Amino acid sequence: MSKPNLKRIKVSSEQELVNWLAQNSGGQQDVMIVTCDKKSPKKHISSAQVRAVLGDTGWVVGRTQTLVGNLLGHVISHS
Repeated sequence: MSKPNLKRIKVSSEQELVNWLAQNSGGQQDVMIVTCDKKSPKKHISSAQVRAVLGDTGWVVGRTQTLVGNLLGHVISHS
C-alpha cells in the first residue's frame, strides 16, 4: 500500500493532539497524524484514543498504517 503524500503532524500525547485540533479546527484538507506504537510507551497514543479525540472535534480517521520504525500514520479528514 502506498503512503499518502499528506502534511504530517507528529504528536506524543492526547493533549498535543487536542491542542493541534483546536488550532486547526477550520482545516478542510486531509492530514496525517503521526503517533508512536506500543514500543514507545511514553509517547504511545492508541488508535482508539486518537479516534475518541477526533470524534469530539468533528474529525474522522480514514485509515491507519505503519510508517517507518515505530511510527503509525492516521489519515484524518474533517467531517
